[in-house]
Amino acid sequence: MGDGRDTVYGWGGAEPAAAGQPDWAALADRHEREQKRRRQLRVVGGTVAAVLAVGAVTVAAVAATGSGRSGHGLAADGTSASPGNPVTAPDTAAPDGAAPGVGASASAQAGASAAGSAQAFPSAAAASASAPVSAAGSTKPTGSAPGAPAPAPTSAADPLTVISAAATDSAPLDPTTLFAAGTLTVNGRTWTRLATRTDTVCWQATTGHLGDVLAASNCRALLRATYTSGNSAVTVGVAVTDSKAQADAAIAANKGQIQGLVPADSASYCVSEGCANTHASIGRYDYYTVQGTVKPAGNTPDAIANAAAPTLADYARTQLLARGQRPA
Repeated sequence: MGDGRDTVYGWGGAEPAAAGQPDWAALADRHEREQKRRRQLRVVGGTVAAVLAVGAVTVAAVAATGSGRSGHGLAADGTSASPGNPVTAPDTAAPDGAAPGVGASASAQAGASAAGSAQAFPSAAAASASAPVSAAGSTKPTGSAPGAPAPAPTSAADPLTVISAAATDSAPLDPTTLFAAGTLTVNGRTWTRLATRTDTVCWQATTGHLGDVLAASNCRALLRATYTSGNSAVTVGVAVTDSKAQADAAIAANKGQIQGLVPADSASYCVSEGCANTHASIGRYDYYTVQGTVKPAGNTPDAIANAAAPTLADYARTQLLARGQRPA
């Protein structure tokens, strides 16, 4: 017999666990390792969830900014984002216990599968990166640029400008078309065209040195027509020059008168200086009147003819201006 310390298990040795009993020390170590692993997984899962939440907020902010700049773009599902078709956010309600703002797939497996959660984040980033491209594409102009000035309509040339130079006033000119009216009514009386004539040597149809004035202005022709009402007569004459300046110069230096025109077998009137007359110009033309009576002819004054002369002069002016409105 010993003192009890020296046993078959050695000096002071512990008695091994009885067969069939658990190894409590090993279980404690294993439990400690599992607890540590769970803590690490929770930390990783929380970090991933936080990153996903920040990514979702960033995507929403970028999409809102892009839609504010462009006014329209493409929604995540491919529909057009416009005032009439607003983009609606997808239903991302988190399951019970998931962090707000985190998608269902991320929150459900945040603690267990970091790799699965990480795949969702690049998709959201790719969607946000495509938003500016859609917005930029929507601003591409189509057709002509807004606000571009329209071509100005072509306006007709000013008739007075047309008849102020021979180069632009090239329509045919003869007394029967210039004085086209066979009859005119003036002051309630009918005036009938009696005779017409063109003189290419202007001074031959004038008196009182008017021919000298017209020659100095390079007069090309003198067209005349006589209208009568009873014995009253008015002869209207138009002198043709090359330019407005020449016509104006002739009126400024005016003297004498045109001669009254009658048919060859009629008594002449106002062929010498002394009859009432008028003179004016328009464009490259000077227009004149001389008025009197065909019976007893000569230079006898006639009140009816004097009253009608201004109206007949206006008729000549109107006919000349109308040339500027007709094609050459």
